[in-house]
Amino acid sequence: MSKPKIEYINPFIKSTIDSMKSMVFTDCERVGLFIKDSKKKSITGDISVMVSMFGTLKGVVVMSFSRKLAIHLVSSMLMDEGIDDFNDDVIDGIGEIGNLVAGTAKSQIVQSFGGSATISIPTILSGSNHSIHHHNKIPCVGCVFNTSHGKFTVEVALTTEEN
Repeated sequence: MSKPKIEYINPFIKSTIDSMKSMVFTDCERVGLFIKDSKKKSITGDISVMVSMFGTLKGVVVMSFSRKLAIHLVSSMLMDEGIDDFNDDVIDGIGEIGNLVAGTAKSQIVQSFGGSATISIPTILSGSNHSIHHHNKIPCVGCVFNTSHGKFTVEVALTTEEN
């Protein structure tokens, strides 16, 4: 497995913090960073959004949230305090958050380093201890973020054509 490129990780950290503040109206900070072992498949949250990237930059980005935090974030984003259960609005909202973070970071990476990339429509995975199997030749870096309502994880597994 090749080494992760920090220049691909930092835009996701910045995009996560900025998107959460401006679109979800929630402050967050990065509180942890780890390299995910290719044998570790489970992810910490109850709901995850996965966005794939294609082109010069390829791989996946996964954001994972607890059920409670997902409901809170979507409620805040939609400015609807009536959302108090896990429903289609929460699923769609988590997909939109993943789309915002991945799209913004992808644009920053392409502007800084050239190349091209497109992103997929977000895919939602749910269930306690669900598994994400990243390609074993693409390094995966996990970033842990904290909000006043709990922690969430962003996993970035990206490579370029030359790797």
